[in-house]
Amino acid sequence: MRGGMVAVADRFYASSKTCSGCGHKLDDLALSVREWTCPCCGSVHDRDVSAAVNLKIMAVSSTVTACGEEGAGPRRKTKAKPASAKQEVSFESI
Repeated sequence: MRGGMVAVADRFYASSKTCSGCGHKLDDLALSVREWTCPCCGSVHDRDVSAAVNLKIMAVSSTVTACGEEGAGPRRKTKAKPASAKQEVSFESI
């Protein structure tokens, strides 16, 4: 592999039990449960897809830092887009 990087997750990293939307971690999730709903944000997750997204977030956050060694830590995607604000110019007569 040329120019690539390998990120290694801790063996006990709960990638399939963590919401890839808000970061909430479930205490228990049986292996037989393939789809689950986050009790915090209501996102519905496929166990394997959520694990893949969480591992991607972990890998990117561990290789890219914003400010030196520490960086800002892992980021989560936000669901809502900020509303655009129209700027208006007001004129006052003198």
